[in-house]
Amino acid sequence: MERHTNNEHMAKISQTRPLTQYMAYTNVLRSPIVIAVLLGLLALVPRVWGLADFLTTDEAYHWINRTERFSAAIAQQNWGDTVQTGHPGVTTMWLGSLGLVIERVALTNGWINPPSLVEHLAWLRLPSAWFETLAVPVAYLLLRRLVTPGTALIMALLWATSPYLIAHARVLHLDALLTTCVTLSILLLLIATNDEGTPTKGSVPTGKLIQWPILAASGACAGLALLTKGPALILLPIAGLLLFWRIPTPSIIIRIWHSIRIYLIWLSVAVVVVFVLWPALWVDPSRALDRYISEIVSNGGRPNGDGQFFLGRAVGDPGPLFYPLANLFRMTPLTLIGLLLLPLALRRPNISLSTNDQTPLFDITRWGQRRTLLALGAFILFWTIVMTLGPKKFDRYVLPTWPALLILAGAGWAAGLHWLSAQTQQQSQYRFFAWLKPHVVVFAILIFGIGQVLWYHPYYLSYYNPLLGGGQVAQQTFLIGWGEGMDQIGDAIQNRPDVDQGAVLSALPPTLRPFVSVPVKSITEFGQSTDNYAVVYLESIQRAAHPEIYHTIQQTVPLEYITIHGIDYATIHQLPKPFEQSIGAHFGNVLHLRGVTIEQASQQIIVTPSWDVRGSIERDYMLFLHLLDQQGTRVAQVDIAPGGGEALPTSQWQPGQQIAVPINIALPEHIAPGSYQLVLGMNDPADHTRLSFEGGVVANPEHAGPHALLLDLVIF
Repeated sequence: MERHTNNEHMAKISQTRPLTQYMAYTNVLRSPIVIAVLLGLLALVPRVWGLADFLTTDEAYHWINRTERFSAAIAQQNWGDTVQTGHPGVTTMWLGSLGLVIERVALTNGWINPPSLVEHLAWLRLPSAWFETLAVPVAYLLLRRLVTPGTALIMALLWATSPYLIAHARVLHLDALLTTCVTLSILLLLIATNDEGTPTKGSVPTGKLIQWPILAASGACAGLALLTKGPALILLPIAGLLLFWRIPTPSIIIRIWHSIRIYLIWLSVAVVVVFVLWPALWVDPSRALDRYISEIVSNGGRPNGDGQFFLGRAVGDPGPLFYPLANLFRMTPLTLIGLLLLPLALRRPNISLSTNDQTPLFDITRWGQRRTLLALGAFILFWTIVMTLGPKKFDRYVLPTWPALLILAGAGWAAGLHWLSAQTQQQSQYRFFAWLKPHVVVFAILIFGIGQVLWYHPYYLSYYNPLLGGGQVAQQTFLIGWGEGMDQIGDAIQNRPDVDQGAVLSALPPTLRPFVSVPVKSITEFGQSTDNYAVVYLESIQRAAHPEIYHTIQQTVPLEYITIHGIDYATIHQLPKPFEQSIGAHFGNVLHLRGVTIEQASQQIIVTPSWDVRGSIERDYMLFLHLLDQQGTRVAQVDIAPGGGEALPTSQWQPGQQIAVPINIALPEHIAPGSYQLVLGMNDPADHTRLSFEGGVVANPEHAGPHALLLDLVIF
């Protein structure tokens, strides 16, 4: 019996040894600081890697210039000129100015070559990208004060690898900074008022339960949010309601009094931060505040001036379904699954499952944690409702709710893992596997997040939930196109052999100019001059902008299709070459002769056909031009490749090309005065058969032969 007992004891030791050894090996990795550093590195790479990619519309039109003017105003102490816009975008411009200083130092010391506009923008983006990176480990450390460490880790992983948050962290704009400042302010406020206990009757808060330094930090973050964008004002009532809810006293009157007192302290810190960091308030506060309020009323209080697109049609106000549906499409499958698991985190705890749980890292059952989740859920709902009330809607306007959404999704995952661990523990005698399964899932979340980050780099704005159809469905549902893809459009145009033969027409011209060496003009200038290429950008088609212009441009076959992650961002069209005389002849379905220009010169006629290539041409055809007298006698002719003697043969013509090459017909030295017919046709040199055509004027076959096109009567 004793030997049997010893064997059982040794077996138990052998079963627990792998867990003991593994946990000892990972003790270092359990350090909050080490984990925070690793999370920072995970967040850093996608946010700062390859920032010289493309220009968003707002950067190209506004924020580069605003940042440069703001920086100049600071350097020259022209404090009033720090009002660049009513947003007010002060944090954006401060961080952009820091990037400008770093760029100038690097340039002065010869560490970099003079930057292009895109490289210059990358320097301006860099500090805000770093700020957004640091937000992830900071948020992780804060979340550890509100939920269990494992839960905080999942939440931070979802934040660090969210394509939507990464996309906005990489641009010189407002919404990512607003998101971070609002989120940190709320998390700090929750920590400052965090109390696991339940108030007793007659208890009166003395202020000792409030963590005042953390409350002040929350107010400072609120001030930064107010300096970033007007919608941060939504945070003010949210903070007041949270304080009222979390003040630990059952008496309503006392709760109101103390929540107001604490709220005023919090608000005072926010106001001080706003005043200190916005120099315009030092010298002309009325002007600065007037711009602030006017921006909210005049800009935010009207539909988007350029139009919107939702559920397959151009609209003014997309309506109340817009933000919920936009959020669903922007979520990753991991986030969506986590939110579906969220009810597990909000239910009352099952004591039998929690007391024996060997993985308390994922235990989300305490009331204080559930109260935190409810507060974040209320914040999401409140912000979304306020944004929905406004007629102007973009998906990024609810970006400040996204970290909270990811936190809730992380709580759902943690609750699911907690349940999984408890179930495994009840059904298995192997403690190691009860501990291991949740950690394998967390590792899978990490790998999946890294994979999607690498796959979508650098076009994170192109991410849409693959479970809902991804980009292909999203482009039929939402307005898409903020400048992404213009770098690929520019590369395609720049590689055209005839790129230098004219300007390019495009919507959002400043977003394309850095990528091409020829002038880029607004699409509205179509038809005003001889231009070479035109870009049909998705967002313009969705908004039904300039339909007549785009309808005309799209009569040509696209030369290039720019598709990114299933989204057809743009088509590139070559514009028809000009001609004086319309012909309108079609040689099969692949070649269209739009018209010709005929010029008479000394002892020659110069004919310039305007060809429209409609499809792939399998053979190398030859062009003939014949000059016939009234009796049908051929007095001059030329047989040549349609693109000229040195041009590519027709089998190498690309669908969508517009070709116009002058062709000379040498005249006899003594040509008799009179009227002559100029005819054109195509033939296959292999068997000399002529190509039939439709349209145009058919020349008399008795004089010109079969399948000859009458161009004009020429009189000498």
